[in-house]
Amino acid sequence: MKRNKFALLTLVTILLLVSLAVTQCAPATEKPAEKVKIVYWSMFSEGEPLMKLLDQATKDFMNENPNIEVEVNWAGRQVLTQLQSAIAAGTQVDIVDHSDDRVYNAIVKPGLALPLDEYLNQKAYDSDRAWKDTFKPGALELGKGEDGKYYLIPRDDYISAFFYNAKMLNELGIQPDPEDMTWTEFVDMLETIKTKRPDVAPLGADGNIPFYNNWWMTYLSIRLAGKDAFREAAYDKTGEKWGAPEFLQAAKMIRELQDKGYFQKGFEGSVWPAAQVQWVNGEIAMIFCGAWLPKEMSEQMPEGFQVSLFGFPKVEGGKGNQYVEHWANTYGVLKSTKHPEAVARYLQYIMSKKVGTQIAGLGTPVPLVDVPVPPALENQFKILETHTAMPARAGLNTEIPEYMDTVFNVCDDKFFQMQIGPEEFIECLKTESKAYWAKTQ
Repeated sequence: MKRNKFALLTLVTILLLVSLAVTQCAPATEKPAEKVKIVYWSMFSEGEPLMKLLDQATKDFMNENPNIEVEVNWAGRQVLTQLQSAIAAGTQVDIVDHSDDRVYNAIVKPGLALPLDEYLNQKAYDSDRAWKDTFKPGALELGKGEDGKYYLIPRDDYISAFFYNAKMLNELGIQPDPEDMTWTEFVDMLETIKTKRPDVAPLGADGNIPFYNNWWMTYLSIRLAGKDAFREAAYDKTGEKWGAPEFLQAAKMIRELQDKGYFQKGFEGSVWPAAQVQWVNGEIAMIFCGAWLPKEMSEQMPEGFQVSLFGFPKVEGGKGNQYVEHWANTYGVLKSTKHPEAVARYLQYIMSKKVGTQIAGLGTPVPLVDVPVPPALENQFKILETHTAMPARAGLNTEIPEYMDTVFNVCDDKFFQMQIGPEEFIECLKTESKAYWAKTQ
């Protein structure tokens, strides 16, 4: 009798230990028994550096997983526009990728996306850790839905910051603080560059890109008024909240930079990537952009060109100095997929240390803890550690993209391109906001 009790106790103990192990980290996704095909629609076009890398990684994956065929449609940046027609026609699409706000709006918000929590709890492709634990802190939050589940897998993640010619500024005795520069220090730095190097524009901008232009107003508005006030102004159905003094002050600060000639001549009509080309050619000292910029211009950079970055300056007395934009290009999975296990295994492979390190080798930041940071972007993660991350344009690009395109960007472009003054800009925001929200009621 005692022996039976002992045996029963031992069996219960073993079962509890097994259960605990399964709970802590589920096993990796297994290869399917029969050959299946999954279809990935990509934001990249044929010939792009990252397209070439992902294409080879996909072939390597299929060699390791002969029962999974991955068909890729290199659809380009309009992939999500094409996706809607494909879904309506019943075309097989299992995976799509693009910036987190666009994928969220395209498939998460309308309920077309598959939650990925189950697969994030599985072992990573090349690690004993859970897949979710191989991502840098905060990276997966970019794909979190309103229900608390995770829908997006970040591949290359970015902040927006000032990218500068490090060698040039060092020769001028300028060493920007990457995390804690004040607006006064920023303007003094621009004046120093203009004085000591009159042949160089301190700032560069391609005025034909709306979402590049509106960074200035977004950041300064949030620095001065705070993130909540900025968001509330956009959602205000009367438009009157744009009349807060902080927003006019932000506009005046931008116009002061323009009036002092800190931007390159003709920036208002500069067509992308003209300013970026001037930057790598030493005619512009710095550009505010996303962290893709060094990689985007790498093939045109002369030998010895050194890149570094610093965060948007803090405004003395501001209510939102702690924020930095953080977003990523992400994978989303259609819940209509018939092979979720195969899809998960493919994404676990692409977002493994092996492939992630290859992506980082191109100069692209990857949010995996074991993947090295490209030298030009070392300060990105320092800024993320010392600031509070927020989605692109404080989340408005995801929540109300039509408003941002047809109201905020339209008014901001007129202002940034110097067609209207600060006061007219604020009136435009008030009037157009009221008209927009009236149409939605």
